[in-house]
Amino acid sequence: MPTYEYRCTACGEAFEVTCPIAEREQKAVCPACGTRDVRQVFGSIAFSGHRTEFNPGHFERPGGKKAGPPRWVEPKR
Repeated sequence: MPTYEYRCTACGEAFEVTCPIAEREQKAVCPACGTRDVRQVFGSIAFSGHRTEFNPGHFERPGGKKAGPPRWVEPKR
């Protein structure tokens, strides 16, 4: 399920909402002040889940300023 990042325009609180895409607008309520006056922060969208036989590995980003692109890492068996 995707995780969306929001920032409250009233109090500045940053928070995340994990829900289906159809419910993201109704669940976007600031936990600090309760307002719906929030803006979505666009960056990366995180998907929660776990590795299965269909998704056995993962991408790994090398560290450093001028590191290359992410590389695929096979799972250890």
